Amino acid sequence: MAKFYSSNRQRPLTKALSLLAVVFVLSGCSDPAQSLMDDYAKRLGRTLALEIQDPAPLDLQPLPSITETRAEIVESRITMVELVATRACGLDLLLGERNSSLGKVMSPSQRLKYELELLKQVQPCLTNPDIAPDLQQKLSGLALEKTAQIDKHWQNFLQQDETLRQQLHPSRSLSEPNSVAGVVETMQALHLLLALQKSIVQQNWQQASSINPEQALEALYKANTLSQLQQSLRFSQHWLQSLNQQLEQLDLKAQCPVGKSSNKADILNTILLQYFIAKVQLYFAQIDGAYQQLYPLLQQLYQGTALVRPIQQRLEVPNTALKAELKRHVIWWKEVQQHCPKT
Repeated sequence: MAKFYSSNRQRPLTKALSLLAVVFVLSGCSDPAQSLMDDYAKRLGRTLALEIQDPAPLDLQPLPSITETRAEIVESRITMVELVATRACGLDLLLGERNSSLGKVMSPSQRLKYELELLKQVQPCLTNPDIAPDLQQKLSGLALEKTAQIDKHWQNFLQQDETLRQQLHPSRSLSEPNSVAGVVETMQALHLLLALQKSIVQQNWQQASSINPEQALEALYKANTLSQLQQSLRFSQHWLQSLNQQLEQLDLKAQCPVGKSSNKADILNTILLQYFIAKVQLYFAQIDGAYQQLYPLLQQLYQGTALVRPIQQRLEVPNTALKAELKRHVIWWKEVQQHCPKT
């Protein structure tokens, strides 16, 4: 496992971000994707004698808090004598792990993995001849109790794990233009978690306990693709909406008066082909492609949780709005070509 990745994932910055309700637009031009959009807007502004205004800050409702989403789970009790007796079927070490100092501060992913391992290991004890009938009966009740609780552990994992929540906070950078880095790794991580989810639903404890959620979390943390994607969609939609509003206020007839010689039409055509279609529109297609691959998996994973709506607001809503703004922008360009035809 990479050295920078901690299974406890106690990141103060991530926790602080969860308290913010407003995410400001990226500042400066150090971000390649924003620089690409800024360059396009500035070229339009110079050609059309229009001072392009930066979009207002992005608003974003915070995620439901960890306290709001926590499912309370009643702890099972087993006596020391019973614990020692389970040594006959190898369950004593696992039961003892929960009472250790580390066991008391398990992260949601560690707790989920522990519970799945317990459900797997308790089964042989129920038929082991070295386990007394009364203890077998108690362990059978424990297995039923743990089975009934496992969905709560799964819900806590999805809604409280720091790495998963980090992916739903906006990144401070946009997705890199002309790059799909992290998309495949993120897809694989989500598929792994969906396989775990399916095993839990099927109560296939042997298979579920063999899937390590930490592996998926490490991949998500290293890629940070979902965090960048949602910020890219939201920023792009917000930016294009602001640009469209300003461009639509222009009098295109005044830009290219009939009978007056000007090279403005040629310049505009160059901006359309070389900067909008070849760069900006291509970038929008890139992030839409990532959205099409990742959002359905994320939606399936979080179905039935309190985070479904926030995820929709961060991904589906801006993606749909961006497509609408893109159509609006294309219509504006058609009007430009009508009023300023290339000679």
